[in-house]
Amino acid sequence: MALTRTRTRTQTALTKLVDLLARVNGELDFVGELQVEEPDHRKELAAREAQLRAQREALMLTIRQFDPELDPDDVCSAADWWPGRRPKTRAGMARRYLAGSE
Repeated sequence: MALTRTRTRTQTALTKLVDLLARVNGELDFVGELQVEEPDHRKELAAREAQLRAQREALMLTIRQFDPELDPDDVCSAADWWPGRRPKTRAGMARRYLAGSE
């Protein structure tokens, strides 16, 4: 189903796209930190980073198509990128993230 370019639908789509981009940026930041902290898992983390970078590029391209004046590079990282219930500690986050990437 193609989105029509009504103001409401375009704004809703842009909001969702920017939110997705912020979450991808947040996860990319986390993966970058884990690569330094967990050198034993560098191969799995590099593969995930490549997936996230490809997803990020696709989102940026889509945002530019919707609104050429909006600069996707200005979208910051979202702290709430973690899906579901977030672990209480950083070590718990790292442990669960690495367990999911294997």
